[in-house]
Amino acid sequence: MGVMRIGHINLRVLDMKAARHHYENVLGLLPTDVDSAGNVYLKGWDEWDKYCLVLTESDRAGMNHMAFKVESEADLDAIKAKLEAASHPVEDLAAGELPFCGRSLRFHIPSGHQMYLYAEKEFVGKSVGTENPEPWPDGLKGAGAHWLD
Repeated sequence: MGVMRIGHINLRVLDMKAARHHYENVLGLLPTDVDSAGNVYLKGWDEWDKYCLVLTESDRAGMNHMAFKVESEADLDAIKAKLEAASHPVEDLAAGELPFCGRSLRFHIPSGHQMYLYAEKEFVGKSVGTENPEPWPDGLKGAGAHWLD
């Protein structure tokens, strides 16, 4: 089974303007999308996938969910079978139910936190390109975070 890395985290924030300032200007993440519900998607400049962080405005700070990228669709099937064999409830979600991702699995861990596993996420590429890339992009803000993981 190939759980590869943290794919993204979805955080609840009390003040979207302040949160965006922190994640974009202090940490240097790059905005990639804002959906119709006002969720903000961000990524590091050296990440291939569309986002590693989702900010959701709420009246209660915390984490909505964490998602991990697996190596393949077959890994989703194998992990689902293992969870079900252990009598652990798991939902198999169609592509797009987890924004910009292919098919995914959703379940809760014993702490009550919601987790997702997915194999595919919309690919946007690195800020420096892939052919003869510069060591880092011009115009980075703050810490210029490369990636989440």
